[in-house]
Amino acid sequence: MPDNPLVNFLRSYGPSAASDSLCDEHVQVAVKQHGVRPVEIPAPRMRDIREALLGDSPTNVILTGTAGDGKTYHIRKFYFDELGGDGSRWPGNDGILQVGLPGGRTLRIVRDLSEVSDDLKAGEIEHVTRCLTGEDPSTLYLVAANDGQLLKFWRDAMEGQQRQGETAAFELVHSALADMLHNDLTRDREGALALRLMNLSRSTDGNTFDTVVDAILGHEGWGACKDCPAATEGAPRCPILLNRELLIEPRDGKFRGNFKLRLRDALKVAAANDQHVPIRQLLTLTVNIVLGDRAAGNGQPLLTCAKARSRAREGAYRLTNPYENALGMNLRPSYRERYAVFSILEAFGIGHETNNAMDSLLIEKRPEDLRDGVFLRDLEHGEMLFARSRDLYLKGASSLDPDEFSDMVSAQRRRLFFSLPDAPDAAPLSPWRLTVFHHAGRYLRFCEVLAERRADDENAMRQVVKGLNRTLTGMMADDTEQLWLAHSIGKGEGGAGRLTTVPPVQRKGMGHFKVTVKLAENTRRPSIRIEPTIGGAEGAPHLDLTPLLFEYLIRVAEGSLPSSFSRQCHKEIRHFAMNAADFVARAYGDMAVSQVGILSVGNDGRISSRQIEVGP
Repeated sequence: MPDNPLVNFLRSYGPSAASDSLCDEHVQVAVKQHGVRPVEIPAPRMRDIREALLGDSPTNVILTGTAGDGKTYHIRKFYFDELGGDGSRWPGNDGILQVGLPGGRTLRIVRDLSEVSDDLKAGEIEHVTRCLTGEDPSTLYLVAANDGQLLKFWRDAMEGQQRQGETAAFELVHSALADMLHNDLTRDREGALALRLMNLSRSTDGNTFDTVVDAILGHEGWGACKDCPAATEGAPRCPILLNRELLIEPRDGKFRGNFKLRLRDALKVAAANDQHVPIRQLLTLTVNIVLGDRAAGNGQPLLTCAKARSRAREGAYRLTNPYENALGMNLRPSYRERYAVFSILEAFGIGHETNNAMDSLLIEKRPEDLRDGVFLRDLEHGEMLFARSRDLYLKGASSLDPDEFSDMVSAQRRRLFFSLPDAPDAAPLSPWRLTVFHHAGRYLRFCEVLAERRADDENAMRQVVKGLNRTLTGMMADDTEQLWLAHSIGKGEGGAGRLTTVPPVQRKGMGHFKVTVKLAENTRRPSIRIEPTIGGAEGAPHLDLTPLLFEYLIRVAEGSLPSSFSRQCHKEIRHFAMNAADFVARAYGDMAVSQVGILSVGNDGRISSRQIEVGP
């Protein structure tokens, strides 16, 4: 039977030498070669680009980010879909294309700044600078460039003009762009530039991942599989169709598929830790899950239809395991390292982290209420692979290879992470207990509450304040309602201290200051702030709560030693407390620094302060 051309087309997106340089133009070639409809993914920033260039107040647009974020894809979509572009003119001479806009303005499109020759750059820099500074409002620019290329463009221009002493405009643009990139701003602070800067690295989120997965798995080309012998009822199941079905999130009785959901959440956590996955690698990840194949010395890590039929006949589902493919384990280690998405997911420690409850579920099939969902669903990657080794282990058979059994248990832990239902973070059978981020689910719920402006998560904030107090004082305090900005004298206490020069800050704002938390506008992460109860909060210190820092604080609140878990987090919290204490002291005036409080913990776990006078 002939292969499904969609499978051959999708292979061009997967992790292979042919796809390493995959870009928008190469995809168009692959579409024609295989005769399938392209994978259509909505451009997440298209509405913003349309508003900036075609709205009531048109302005210049620069798209930036990292390789694979879809900059060229956005520009091509805008040119053809919004401007009705002429295909014979695309992509322009040396990557620069000029078109007319409604209202009489001219639009100059720079598809990729890195592809423009040095001679053309030298002639273009003065014009784009005049447009950005408002000297030439008749022309607008739409430019795509990686962060480093963008700054180098104006830095080179500054160096070239130093001899002539006319670098002021170039310096203005370079300085404003550097500040915008560093602080994730879309407009410059001073309003000196007519510009919207859109960082596409910040545009990939859970919705983007869902869009990519749905576009691939819902492609009309899958209909060609219905006549394949491997797709008929009773035949060994085609591993490609099986992996696709598992990722689509099928429902089997009361057990819901969680594969896509768990991947989406893991990518959200990674993004909140500033590990963003570009769209190109989301495509690679999805294709590898469905088509990944793991064989000894595998130089071809993706299935063809013929190879999939062979794997089905042999029952070799261990080689096409989608949970392993999600971590790139079908690839040679040296090759897997080329792909940031696999390195990011590998850093979660999935398969290596566990607890007694998880291993009891795998080995002893307890508790019973989870047994059916874990073992009867997805037999090909569960019981068919693991039952024999588990039985040998339980019987204490000498023929069992310990290393092989350990690898099989790790593989089953990975399957559990992607398939277990959600559970409270404190529950031993929470899927996040199989990662280094035990409280990632709680973090995501915390962000969700703040995004929907439902005040904040009371229980989470109490634990955060408790973790802060334990970190700052070095004492096993249980105080959750007020934050003590403690410090030490010298380095004798390892960064923790039992002295304070300002009153405690109330979590609910019963005093002059309060602890607040809200999502930061630029990072969309929770930001803890020390603010006056009455009056403005300008200059208030804040602590950016990443998943790593949240994990640190919750674990410390649960009893981990502050300095042993993460020295970087420890230092970050100390720095925040120092700035916060200075901010509060300035507001209180000289009275605040005339007293020093010595902190101690009572039998109830609450912190108290004994004041001593400090003479002039």
